[in-house]
Amino acid sequence: MINQYGFIVKAENYDDNTDSATLNTSGFSTQVVGVSSDEEAIVAARKMIEEGIQVIELCGGFGEESAQYVSRSLDTDVPIGYVTFHDNEQFKLDKMLSRQQDS
Repeated sequence: MINQYGFIVKAENYDDNTDSATLNTSGFSTQVVGVSSDEEAIVAARKMIEEGIQVIELCGGFGEESAQYVSRSLDTDVPIGYVTFHDNEQFKLDKMLSRQQDS
């Protein structure tokens, strides 16, 4: 049973040493860490793994290439996934980002 989950968010200006939170309930713990680079994600994930995290997910901001790089760099049995959007939701995200760039 999974009871220790890690989530890594990637965005500009996050610092893996200070931008983190842990959510605990009876029987389940979630550790969230903000990073600004793939290298910081690797460091944060290693720390999570050392602390007993059983599953790690990377936010969609990593993209497939960065997510694979992070996963390969860790060489661990801990499963590492990353968030993606279904086609319709990706369309909405792309549309929103396009509007922001035009502003």
